[in-house]
Amino acid sequence: MRSRHLEAPIKQVIASGKPFLGICLGLQILFESSEEGQEAGLGILAGTVRRFKSEPGLTIPQMGWNQLQFTQPDHPLWSEITSHPWVYFVHSYYVDPTDSKVTAATVTHGHQTVTAAVGQNNLMAVQFHPEKSSTLGLQILSNFVNKVISENLALAG
Repeated sequence: MRSRHLEAPIKQVIASGKPFLGICLGLQILFESSEEGQEAGLGILAGTVRRFKSEPGLTIPQMGWNQLQFTQPDHPLWSEITSHPWVYFVHSYYVDPTDSKVTAATVTHGHQTVTAAVGQNNLMAVQFHPEKSSTLGLQILSNFVNKVISENLALAG
C-alpha cells in the first residue's frame, strides 16, 4: 500500500466525507497497529489488530460462516437485513478498537467475541467477506451503493 503511494489517497477520501467501505484487510489497515508484522496501520481508527487466542477445538484461521450481532442496528449497511445474519469469514486476526462506539457488529469465534464491522460517519468496514456471503452479502454491498447514491444526490440537490 505504501510502496504504491495509496496511503494519502485513502486518507483523503475518508477525510472528504465520501462513503468508504473496507473489506477484510481493508478494515484492519484502518487501525494504528497490528500483532501481525511490524508495519503500522493508517491510524484512522484508534486500536490494534489482534490474533485470535488459541482454544481447544478452535480453528484458526476462522474460515466459514458465522453469525453477526449488531451493535449499531440502524447502521446503513444493515438496511433490510434481519438480525443475527450469517456471513462468511476468512481471518486469523480481528480489530480491537479503543473506542467501542465504532463497533457496528460483533461475532463470536470460540469463546471470543470480537468486532466484525465498524461504522463511524462515512467510514464503514467489515471483517467478513460480503462478496462470499450469498444474497445477504449482496444486500450489504447494495446498501453501501445506495448510501453512495444518496450522498451524491444530496450533494447535487
